[in-house]
Amino acid sequence: MQDLELARRVVRLQRCELIATDRPWPFALEHAASIEQHWRKRKSENPIFFDGRIRMLADHTCTGDVLGGSLLETGFKEFLYWRESGEPEAGVRDAFASAVIRTADGGVLLGRQRPGNINTGLSYLPGGFIDANDVDAGGRIDIAASSWREVREETGLGDDVLTQQPGFLATFSGMQLSIGVEYLCQLDAAGVLDRVTAHLAADPKSELAEVVIVHRLRDLDGLAMPAFARLLLQEVLA
Repeated sequence: MQDLELARRVVRLQRCELIATDRPWPFALEHAASIEQHWRKRKSENPIFFDGRIRMLADHTCTGDVLGGSLLETGFKEFLYWRESGEPEAGVRDAFASAVIRTADGGVLLGRQRPGNINTGLSYLPGGFIDANDVDAGGRIDIAASSWREVREETGLGDDVLTQQPGFLATFSGMQLSIGVEYLCQLDAAGVLDRVTAHLAADPKSELAEVVIVHRLRDLDGLAMPAFARLLLQEVLA
C-alpha cells in the first residue's frame, strides 16, 4: 500500500487501469468476530442496511496521468466496521466513482441521501461502491461505467442531456479515493433540478432525498459534506 503522501490532493488523469483481484483482506479475517458483533448491532439499528459485495482498493500507482491498481472483494459489513472504527490503516482505501455533473450555466450537482444511508445528511457528488457490475469478463474495472450507472440510478439523467468528458479527476483524501468522471449537461441548473426532483418523487425508495446546485466556492459554506467532496469542488469551482 502506498504511503499517504498523496492525501488531500486532486490529480487530473487520462486513464484508469484498475483490475479485480481475488486476494483476501487480512483485516476482515483478523476481526471477523468483532465484525459480526458490530454488524448485528448496526443491522438492528438500521434494517435497510444490506451486506452486498463491494470492491476496495488494495494497491495503486499514480504515475503521470495514469492511475493503476487492483481492488479486492469484501462485504459491506466488513467495510462498515472498518469505516466506523476510524478507517485504520488496513491495506486498503475506500475507492469509488464520483460524477461531476456540470450544468449549462456553470453549476455542479450535489445530492443529499435519504435517512438510513451511510452518508445521510451530507451533500456529495453522485456515486457509489465499485461492485461486480463494474468488472468485465477479463477482470478489468470500468470506472466510467460505474459512474454512469450511479448517475442514471440516482438522478435519472441520461445521454439525451449528458456528455461525458475525457479523463478523470482523482481526489485523494485520507483513506478515500474518489475517481471523478465529468459530464456536461445541456440543461441549466433550474432544468436539472426540475428533472432530478421529478425522478426522485417517482421513486420513494431512491437513495437521494434531494439535490442542490452549487455555482461558486461560497455556495459550499454551511454545507455538510465529505472531505473529498469539498476538496474536489474547490478544484472544479476555482
